[in-house]
Formats: sequence, structure tokens, C-alpha cells
Amino acid sequence: MLHTVSGATGLVGSHLVYSLLIEGKKVRALHRASSDKSLLERIFSYYGDNLKHYQENLSWHEADLLDPVDVEEALDGTDIIFHTAAVVSFDPSDRDALIDGNRNMTANVVNAALHLGIPRMVHVSSVAALGRKAEQKEFDEESYWVESELNSNYAKGKYAAEMEVWRGIEEGLSAAIINPCIILGPGTWNDGSAAIFRNIAEGFKFYTHGVNAYVDVRDVVKALLILGEGSQQERFVIAAENRSYHSVFTTIAKSLGVAPPSLEVKPWLSAIAWRWEAIKSKITGGKPLVTKETARTALAEYYYKNEKAKQDLGMEFRDLYESIRFISDCYRKDFPA
Repeated sequence: MLHTVSGATGLVGSHLVYSLLIEGKKVRALHRASSDKSLLERIFSYYGDNLKHYQENLSWHEADLLDPVDVEEALDGTDIIFHTAAVVSFDPSDRDALIDGNRNMTANVVNAALHLGIPRMVHVSSVAALGRKAEQKEFDEESYWVESELNSNYAKGKYAAEMEVWRGIEEGLSAAIINPCIILGPGTWNDGSAAIFRNIAEGFKFYTHGVNAYVDVRDVVKALLILGEGSQQERFVIAAENRSYHSVFTTIAKSLGVAPPSLEVKPWLSAIAWRWEAIKSKITGGKPLVTKETARTALAEYYYKNEKAKQDLGMEFRDLYESIRFISDCYRKDFPA
């Protein structure tokens, strides 16, 4: 049985490939021409293992997911496709790639899966695809999308991509969807949630009292593996705990043995920060560290429920302290003092 993973060089994709390989599964790992495949080797090292021992079950396949022909070739012979690939950004200049790119990539995967008769697909969406409304703070699988200024371009893209999967299900595809919250995991220290660890280790001092949900990447992978072997045609919120940014940042700092963030970001300061970053990015051509979207999210309180994943999938989520300790240990391996 062949398991194909799109986005195999990303945080979720690389941890998923690791789990599949150690279970003895045959894996086809899809990647872009410009992607760095070295992350997978580091993932194995974090767990005290070596990728070389599993090479016979791993094949890398370069594919442009925006090219339907490429996607058909990449998925040919697949029994289960795990679609983890996505454009992730909160930079306003990436709007087209986020909305049209994520939708079109997923549409191509869905269409190829239908045409090739692939038995099973599991799609990695996001809690962002549940939508956000001014009067709503709690979300679950029954939450529905409403157009709102609180929805980022990333959220719009993930929602559009998820709609392609629902369309595929209507056309006969056996597929399930997971909606993870903020995923914590080691390896991608320059972006994503792992960058939080690096920033705090290097002296980041700011925090807010906003609230969001967090989950260990290993639990995201566990949910994917369960659904890959199942027949559910539903979506599942994958979240371990709802915590404030202040609480999470402080826990990370203590785990890394550095001083915790001590400067609270007020709404007025947040507004100055994202405007300044927007000006600076136009001058330098670089990506802004803070955007209007990320500043707004960091100040808000959003709570996500995980009862369905616990009851229907039998998920038991790792304690957030355990996750942070593990990631901190991995960080120290890569950046010894």
C-alpha cells in the first residue's frame, strides 16, 4: 500500500513521513523543486533514529501542485493521499497565493484522486477555516463560515481549499478533514510556531493576553493516521489546550532557561507595530514580522473544542508542558549553548 504525502518537507508533512516510515509503510514524499529535504533527517535525529534505515520505503517525487498534469503523475498508484501542503503567510502581498493558490492546489489533488480512483484522502485544513465572527469566541466542527474582516487571507484560502474537499466528497471521494489549531513542533525554526521558540531563546520580550488553542504535531499526525485507515467523511478540530499567549510564551521561556517575555503589548502599540512593519517591508523588500492580521489575532480570545476528536477518534492529547519540553530539547540539539 502506497501512502503519498504532499508538503512532505513541511512541519506536519515531515513528521507524518517519519511516523509512516517507522511503521513500515511505503511512502511517496512530494516536494517542490526549491524545497529543503534536510528537515526529515533532523526529525529522525530528534527521535534518536536515522533516516538511512528506512530509505528503501521512501521515494521523493518533485511536483508542482498547481500543475494538474504534475499532480496526476505524482498521485498515480497511490492508495492514501495525505494532503498537508499549503501556502502559509500573513503578509498581505501573498493574498493571491493564499486564496487562489491553496484552493487550486487542493482542487488539483481532489480531481486527480477522483480520476485515478484513489481509495482515501485526508486533508489538513485549519481552525482558521471555521471562520471568525465578532460575537463568537468558541468554535467546533459545527461552526460555519461567515465573511468577516476578522478572517485573514490565510483563513480564506484554507476555507476555499476545504470547500474543494467537500466538493470531492459529493462527487464520490472518500475523504476526511482535520482542522488543527496552532501546531507546536520542532524543526522549522525560522517560520511557523517553531520560530516562537527561537525568538524567545534570542530574547523576545513581548506578550499579549490573547487566547488561542495549541496542539503537538505528533497528535496531528496521530489524527491523520487514524483517519487514513478510516472511512469518516467529516471534519475534526484537533486541539489540545486553550491557553493565553502570555502563558505559553512564559512556559517556553522557562523550558529554554531564559527570562520570560515581560512587556505587554497593548492595542495601541500593536497598531503602531504592524504599520511600522508594513512601511519597513516596502522599503527593504522583506517580509513584515507583524501584520495587521497577526496583531489582531494576538489580542483576541478564541477557544476551540476537541470533544468530537476525543469521542469519535479516541484522541488523547499530549499535555502542553510535555510538548514544550520536547521541542525545547530539540531546539537545544540544533542550537547548543
